Amino acid sequence: MDIKDITFSYDRKTDCLHAIHAVIEPGRITTIIGPNGCGKSTLLSVMSNNAVPRLGQVILDGKEITRYKPKELARQLAVVHQQNEAPSDLTVEKLVSFGRMPHKTMFTASRDEDEQAVEWAMACTNLSERRTSTLDQLSGGERQRVWIAMALAQRTPILFLDEPTTYLDMYYQLEILELIRQLNQEHGLTIVMVLHDINQAIRYSDVMIAMKEGRIIANGRPAEVVTSELIQAVYGVEVIVRQDEEAGMYLIPLGVGVS
Repeated sequence: MDIKDITFSYDRKTDCLHAIHAVIEPGRITTIIGPNGCGKSTLLSVMSNNAVPRLGQVILDGKEITRYKPKELARQLAVVHQQNEAPSDLTVEKLVSFGRMPHKTMFTASRDEDEQAVEWAMACTNLSERRTSTLDQLSGGERQRVWIAMALAQRTPILFLDEPTTYLDMYYQLEILELIRQLNQEHGLTIVMVLHDINQAIRYSDVMIAMKEGRIIANGRPAEVVTSELIQAVYGVEVIVRQDEEAGMYLIPLGVGVS
């Protein structure tokens, strides 16, 4: 996926994305980081055709993303939004099955294929034994896994996740991130996600994109992007970046400085 000089504004007056250019590497996990309001989720919306840029293009498989029909695009990429809602009495299996909607037509009924996709998605997310449970019977981490499973049931090669660990405690955050890495490594999914925790982004990303005020400040491997100078410039926070033989690369916040 090529992001070419994307400029976007909600009111067509004040731009919140400025000439964004990036390439999403296939088969990799790319994580977008940056302070609140810097345009991370907006960029993800443009990349998934939920928002139309004022200038620029997003190219997927050689075709401008706005030229895809909705079902056609939904067979190419799936999105897990930051906030999701569904009736609380809906079962896990039923909600996951909604992920098959892009594959249904008036003339074909691939029921076996749909059932296999739903079973695969629930197995990947460790939800097979909770198939008959309703959403109000699930923990926060389990509900998040259900939304990911619904996206997986679309059987797309690309998966977008907007802050998938929001509102989860440390255990469920790590559970979700381990699942994301497993989906990438075992099933070859190209994954783009937005994260706030920089240490988690370092640990679970192949590529990181750092944003500030609607612009990309840095783009590359975690060791190239996460430096004390960049964190100071982007967040206004002083940090020490360390490398440990067991823990790998991580940063330690020291305090708030002047951006």
